[in-house]
Amino acid sequence: MKLSSQKGFTLVELMVVIVIVSIVASLILVNMDSIDHRKVMQAREVLIMDLQRVARESQDQSKILALSLNPSIENNNYQYKIVEYIPFEKSSKKPLIQLDQQWLFYKEFKARELPNDVYVQITPTQYIFENAGNQDLLNDRAPKLIWLGNGEVKPVTIQFYHRQKPIGAEIKIDYLGKIHAS
Repeated sequence: MKLSSQKGFTLVELMVVIVIVSIVASLILVNMDSIDHRKVMQAREVLIMDLQRVARESQDQSKILALSLNPSIENNNYQYKIVEYIPFEKSSKKPLIQLDQQWLFYKEFKARELPNDVYVQITPTQYIFENAGNQDLLNDRAPKLIWLGNGEVKPVTIQFYHRQKPIGAEIKIDYLGKIHAS
């Protein structure tokens, strides 16, 4: 009797190897995506804690503070920082060029950088400040999220985006400074 020697692989063996490789590759890709998702959710929680801290500090010290969102200079990330409103003296004659200098970096709070490919959108909600006398805080050049120093806030909705996809629920801040995050 002749024994036939087998050279090569059968179609079933090749299919099994392809299935195993594709399962391992999909698990690796899912795990990589979940790491990014966790980083974004962690940054979201840190922002919520920072917002609570700034709200307390603004009310305790009667300072007008605001959240400023800027692209980072060093890399492609965004960063957020807290700025303080410094009103001009009515008697001082400042030129119009210095209007942006009313919002100065608040030194008690360090700027925080967001993870790669993360963007935060701050959308003001409609609220009418009937007795507002300071238009510097309400105009379009002012930051969108402002704590007014008396417990009130310009109400906003904050949404985190990672690669243009919304991550987590919206963070809503009402005019009394209450943060609604789920």
